[in-house]
Amino acid sequence: MNYEPNKIEQIFQLNLNFNKSMDSIAQKLEVLIRNHGVTKVELASSIGLTSQTIANILNGADAKVSSIQKIAAYFGIPAGYLVDEVPLQSTKGNSNIVVGRDNNGNITMAECQNQLDDALREIKHLKEVIDAKDKLLQEKERLINVLMNK
Repeated sequence: MNYEPNKIEQIFQLNLNFNKSMDSIAQKLEVLIRNHGVTKVELASSIGLTSQTIANILNGADAKVSSIQKIAAYFGIPAGYLVDEVPLQSTKGNSNIVVGRDNNGNITMAECQNQLDDALREIKHLKEVIDAKDKLLQEKERLINVLMNK
């Protein structure tokens, strides 16, 4: 098979698009902005970045480490969460008291349900990640076949 340079370029671009994680910084930032009820302009001015920088990050541009750190500090989350290194865990206050347990350390039904709900959300997320990785693998295999049959 003969492929024009543009066709090969399109195939490589498609492959690059599949390489973008389902949990990109842009997607996580979009959710954080929405959940905290702030605008992109408010976020930018609060952390000393331009609104264009925030827009670029939301459009998938690479973010500087310093920008990621400022965004994470603003939302009170670990910077690693934005780059998929650290899972985001909810905390309940700054107390050393274990929340959701009685005086004997036994977990309450409400806390048990919360932990179950969190686990189910994590399972759903991991299934989505696996599906995305499967699609990426299938596309890479297809790309290899296309290039080998060239």
